[in-house]
Amino acid sequence: MIEHEEYCVSIRESYKMPDRTLVGYTVTLWRWNQLDETWWFVSIRDYLFADYNGSRRKTLRQARRDARKLAGIFDCTNHDTNEEGMWQ
Repeated sequence: MIEHEEYCVSIRESYKMPDRTLVGYTVTLWRWNQLDETWWFVSIRDYLFADYNGSRRKTLRQARRDARKLAGIFDCTNHDTNEEGMWQ
């Protein structure tokens, strides 16, 4: 069994359904569940392009800044936009 931290943070692209239009990013705080040995989301926050004058770069920059802060508060790994490592 692989030892996991109790928490981790990641950033995902956020879409509007049903046409799957990219509208922003979502910062997610995950918690490791010992019972089924998988990650469960604890909290999410959306960063929409509309809130940052329609700029993808500004939106992603703010999401990354807040993800770093959140990872610092919980003393956990920040997977940024690459969640592959947390699912192994």
